[in-house]
Amino acid sequence: MIGIFLMPLCLSGQDILLPSSLPSEYIFSLGPNGSPTLITQNKVFTLKNKWTFTSLERDTIKLGSNLIKSLGPFNNENFILFNNSEETKLVLCGGGHVLSLKGNFLSRIDDSVIQRNQHKASTFFYKGRLYMYGGYGFWTFKNYITYLDKQTGQWEIVLPKSKYIPPGRWRAIAHSFNDKMYILGGRYNPSESSQKDVPLNDHFYFDLKTQEFISLGKINPKLPISSYVVSNTRINGKKAYFQNDRANLFDFQKDTLKSYYKKGLFNNINTKKPVFEFNDTLFFIKKTSQSEFLSKFPLNVLNKLTPELYQISYKKPIPFQLFLTIFFVLLACWMAYKLFVFKDFLKGLVLYDENRIYFEEKSALLSPEQISVIETLHLHGQLTSLELNKIITSKKFVKSHFTALRIQFLKEINRIYKNVTGTKLNLIYEVKDPNDKRYKVYKITQQISPKESFINFLFKI
Repeated sequence: MIGIFLMPLCLSGQDILLPSSLPSEYIFSLGPNGSPTLITQNKVFTLKNKWTFTSLERDTIKLGSNLIKSLGPFNNENFILFNNSEETKLVLCGGGHVLSLKGNFLSRIDDSVIQRNQHKASTFFYKGRLYMYGGYGFWTFKNYITYLDKQTGQWEIVLPKSKYIPPGRWRAIAHSFNDKMYILGGRYNPSESSQKDVPLNDHFYFDLKTQEFISLGKINPKLPISSYVVSNTRINGKKAYFQNDRANLFDFQKDTLKSYYKKGLFNNINTKKPVFEFNDTLFFIKKTSQSEFLSKFPLNVLNKLTPELYQISYKKPIPFQLFLTIFFVLLACWMAYKLFVFKDFLKGLVLYDENRIYFEEKSALLSPEQISVIETLHLHGQLTSLELNKIITSKKFVKSHFTALRIQFLKEINRIYKNVTGTKLNLIYEVKDPNDKRYKVYKITQQISPKESFINFLFKI
């Protein structure tokens, strides 16, 4: 009961009220040492044990007194943040000016002009160079990449070396790593439609080494993405986006998304402000109708939730009817192939079954006794006169009569064989038994085999 009573107090202890003197427009950031920082046009607030502030000093040569005001709202929607151990860079949304904050000293590192040409572009650093992809400006969506040239301080265009150029867009989910910039979705105005700000259903990457765009197909429509959210957060190398009830972690290398859902997981999160991670703790801004708070969220809370796993790419399932069609087409091709092979297999062979003898297109009926003799010769290679006598008749006769029966029996088999095959040679001939010259043995002159059905041949590998 005590634990239940204290739980709300523990949770509320993670929320810190923002300074009362903070203006409505400010930039939320983390300082080089991981301290939550609030930057305004005149002050820098830092949280240690409590909120403290210092006056913002400016480079009067490059910034002047009115430049900051001319840049528009001083907030996280108008400035994109990048932090390192030495400074915080503030990149003007839309392109142009890039500011640097070291401690409480604000300076400018570009020599460009305010461009306003790439609003809500995907902005990232690669090998110390600042890039922007896409964005919106002057009534068009951009499909190109620009970078800030350190030597000239001007923004230049990257000329891609690929035939595939994705359509222009803004507000895309983006992540850069391993020499690649991954882009997922975004929004644009399709030329073939009167609709405005339509979501795009594609994803791709730009190879920063080869300078080529590589398509990765369509997006899985089941991905839990409902709106554009500001985020520069990476958790364990994965780009992370947060909403009121959900945390989405994109693993573009494995083409997967882990989505952690819990009602009110990030209750009242201000999605117009970024989320930062430091020492396994997430820092974000909460906004209610009365106040704003800095909230601390331990990452191990996410680890206790079972994530939903999604494939980023859309893997179109094969319809059952299409599967059946493919199966029957393949079966028909297999049967046709086997039929031609079966005809070649039969060509030149003398075959028999329980009723007939076959050669190519001809056949003839045989008696059961004749079939038995042919089958025995096929299996054993020879017959003795005594064995042949037993096949011909079960009656007992004198030796001379058995001889006459054997001669007549073999003559009939050889006649049928010659009619079917067209040969002048006998199928069965008589020789003396090499072991006992007093007896006769019978051998076959032609290789003869049982006839195999086409069904058995069809499924034989």
